[in-house]
Amino acid sequence: MCGIYGLIGYPCHRAGRLLDVIGASMHLRGPHGEGRHLEPGIALGMRRLAIIDLEHGWQPLKARDGQVVCFQNGEIYNHRELRRALQALGARFQTASDTEVLAHGYAHWGIDGLLARLDGMYALAILDRDRRELILARDRFGEKPLFFTQVGPVFAYSSDLLTLAALPGQDQGLDPLALERYLALHFAPGRRTIFSTIQRVLPGELLRIRLDDPAIVERRRYFVQSLGPSRNITDDTLAECIEKAVTSRLIADVPVGVFLSGGLDSSIVAAVAARAQPAIDTFSMGFTSARHDESPFARAVAQHIGSRHHHFEFRGDDFIELLPQVARALDEPVGDQAMLPLYWLCREAAAHVNVVLAGEGADEIFAGYGYYQAFAPGPGLAGILRRLLSRHPRHPDLKRLIRNRHPATPSGFPLLTDMAGRQALLEPEWRDQALDDWESRLLDWLETAQDPLQRATAADLATWLPDDLLVKFDRMSMAHSLEGRAPFLAPALVDAALHLPARRRQTGAESKVALRRVARRWLPPEILKRRKQGFVLPMRQWLGQWFNRHGALSDYLDQRRLPGLCKTALAERLADEHARGFPNERLVFALVLLLEWHRSANARIGLLRRDYDLD
Repeated sequence: MCGIYGLIGYPCHRAGRLLDVIGASMHLRGPHGEGRHLEPGIALGMRRLAIIDLEHGWQPLKARDGQVVCFQNGEIYNHRELRRALQALGARFQTASDTEVLAHGYAHWGIDGLLARLDGMYALAILDRDRRELILARDRFGEKPLFFTQVGPVFAYSSDLLTLAALPGQDQGLDPLALERYLALHFAPGRRTIFSTIQRVLPGELLRIRLDDPAIVERRRYFVQSLGPSRNITDDTLAECIEKAVTSRLIADVPVGVFLSGGLDSSIVAAVAARAQPAIDTFSMGFTSARHDESPFARAVAQHIGSRHHHFEFRGDDFIELLPQVARALDEPVGDQAMLPLYWLCREAAAHVNVVLAGEGADEIFAGYGYYQAFAPGPGLAGILRRLLSRHPRHPDLKRLIRNRHPATPSGFPLLTDMAGRQALLEPEWRDQALDDWESRLLDWLETAQDPLQRATAADLATWLPDDLLVKFDRMSMAHSLEGRAPFLAPALVDAALHLPARRRQTGAESKVALRRVARRWLPPEILKRRKQGFVLPMRQWLGQWFNRHGALSDYLDQRRLPGLCKTALAERLADEHARGFPNERLVFALVLLLEWHRSANARIGLLRRDYDLD
């Protein structure tokens, strides 16, 4: 795990200074050291969190007599298998690093051949000095971040959004469409970021930048997850996919643990991991409120699998102190309440291990969320009656991402605001923005789904997962120099789960049907019978304490102005929510997080610009 960054087209005497500052600002992503490659017009760098080949795996790593220069943020889980294949082709390795496999793999197979073979989480940068081009690529499902921008004749990329926002000459204006999407979802999905001039490299996307003309950027999707007809996948095959995914993600030259909530997904990961590494460390977070606490189930699983279990308790009294820390750990705003306990858990786990596995992705690929019930098949007359009586009726009008008559996405994910609510919060000139081609392509892809349930889960796989859950996991773990891995996102497992028949994914009466059935091999019955809970927090109480602590609402908002938001409408909405005990706590938390993030981001950008010393 690392952070990568680079500049193409910058004067050499300035580029080195920029790399110094960017690298220092990303110290927590890579506390063990840095690497760089400098030549006229090219400045590439990285920070290293040493996980594999601790002594020799320093980047950049090279191939083709130094003409291929490779940097990577992430891990390639099948790097040993690929190494053997490359050695058979004549490649000679100097290290045991997975990044050197990327360098030789590119040299022998080309970029498409390399990416087609990878099982991993990665953001990579490959400089081909012969072809005079830089190639950037991001993993298939978006586990690792990668942003890019063009400032005049300069192309720049980074694992950290704010290092790009602070570049000399950069426009730091916010993006109106991204802000609208945030107000609907509590995150901004797709290519657009919260900054109008900075974009994401999408999951499964490849960029080529010409070194002699960095204004020309070719970008294309090298991977798009296939949807379509279901396949007959046996329980044995599915169990084998899960076991391979988990065990492959245990590879490391440092201690590895598992986040264990006590729910089905993390319990499966922990149980399979414990079979491969007996007495593995597991970590759970409990709450003082019994209604919100899953820790007894986590302890039961830990006892069943024989792990060394570490339990911690999240204290709500620390909410006021913790929220600004979480905001500072984010380079882009994500108003997900579960970030707070996750931040705490990452901090505690980092005292024991360097890598953690978690259950991210299972709900999206196996259909675990309750709102999928609207799209699930039902058995005969009982299924028809259940849908008629369901609190989640079918919504055939979910044809847009957020601008639907019913306030939900195509997955059924409930929005924070309807269209009228968002319009009221936005300044007039920020309303009614034209949609982008990313959304139209997303909707076209969803139409290739075999059935409504596959379409719904695919919508979350392309939005909620990469732009909320995986951002949260990456930023909260990296804030403590801890590497997070998601076994359920192994490509073979994702493909198998998405193509299960709908009735083996969710029936309405039961979620994650196939996953529960194969889990009998590893878990006790009391865990299998549990309904999904997830992080549910006493947020209304904490928000009340937050606003009581910060005094007059007008003063609070004066100190946290955000372009695009109508201060009068925002104040009225927050005052009304406060008076009624925060009935829309999701929206209020998302607004508070956005304001705190913006304040923190401005401060960090100011420090970066001062340190760049180029104004």
